[in-house]
Amino acid sequence: MREYDDAHVDRWVDRAALVAEVTRCLADLGRGEAEQAPKQLLPMVGGGFFLTLAGVVPRLGLAVAKWASYRPTADGAASRSTATILVSAADRGDPLARIHGMRATEARTAATAVAVARAARPDTVLRRIGLLGFGPTNRSVLDTVLATLDTVEEVRIVVRTERTAQLVRRQSTRRGPTVSVGTDPAALAGVDLAVSATGATAAVADLDLIAPDGVVVCLDGAHIWRHGGAAELLDDRVVAGRVPSVARMFCGVEPPAGRLLLDVAGSAVADAALASLLLRTADPGRLTPRGADPQPDAASPGRLS
Repeated sequence: MREYDDAHVDRWVDRAALVAEVTRCLADLGRGEAEQAPKQLLPMVGGGFFLTLAGVVPRLGLAVAKWASYRPTADGAASRSTATILVSAADRGDPLARIHGMRATEARTAATAVAVARAARPDTVLRRIGLLGFGPTNRSVLDTVLATLDTVEEVRIVVRTERTAQLVRRQSTRRGPTVSVGTDPAALAGVDLAVSATGATAAVADLDLIAPDGVVVCLDGAHIWRHGGAAELLDDRVVAGRVPSVARMFCGVEPPAGRLLLDVAGSAVADAALASLLLRTADPGRLTPRGADPQPDAASPGRLS
């Protein structure tokens, strides 16, 4: 069985290729050509939770199962998450790989956010992007946005405290779109796409802030956005006898017009997409391509460093 970790994901997973494969896997799910089980949650002693995800993508010949955990910490401190993905052959069940660490989940979550935004508004040019929260998940979202959307002109980042905002400003040395960082959610006014990943337990922003035909991708639950019950809400939750409404967008079902709220809790088929890229391109024993001399990684143009 192959073993992969965060370093392999960083080195071998191409962001654009991952968005493309996640798009295909969600289309498989929408057509009923892939399967995944409902997410299961179990309480963690002392707070937090464990979760499991599982799915099968016959087109890729892969089945995956994820065991993960989330533990909140005191206000102002980073939460702690863990994840391990097991990959098996879809036809025989033979174990193929184990993927350790959070980079895989962060990368596939970011790819999913971009994929569903494209599917929701295929004819919209995404110029103004808002990020509500800027932990590891939304940092990965920004990397993926800048690697795959060449139309972006402005990125507005909203964080909880001014201390965090100052830290992000100091770290931001990237060339490219204009980047602003602040603590007031009103900064999201008029954005074409907003992605929230805050870990908050109550609403922190108003859906009416975004552009009239804008899209919000909630990676932390629809409760983060105040919308008065009038917004169109689509989700990716698996319920017996029902294809997730988010997955149906990838199969020709036209999403509603107007402001759209996409509640994206995470899909096992997206884990299968990432696993397929690693299995095709990555040598677990190397962090450099075959025949190449090891080189220090240059800072990615989409990563704060």
